[in-house]
Amino acid sequence: MSLVLLHKLSLVELPVALTVGDDVDGLRILKMAGHVTAQIPPPVRTLSGYDQPPAVAVAITPMGRRMLERFPLRPGDPLAA
Repeated sequence: MSLVLLHKLSLVELPVALTVGDDVDGLRILKMAGHVTAQIPPPVRTLSGYDQPPAVAVAITPMGRRMLERFPLRPGDPLAA
């Protein structure tokens, strides 16, 4: 999941805001691994649980670029929506 997100980020102009929960979680993993720089605000408690404000992917790091080269998408690999 995170590697697919890294490939998706490599195809768009950064910075980009992510709002979908799975994408924010994947961005959090990529940031902890040192593959991207990102601004991820903490979740906000609401009456019905928690709400995640948008996270911003700022840049792909040199380590992230190496990961993209080392693990390219194979032909036929779908980029999940």
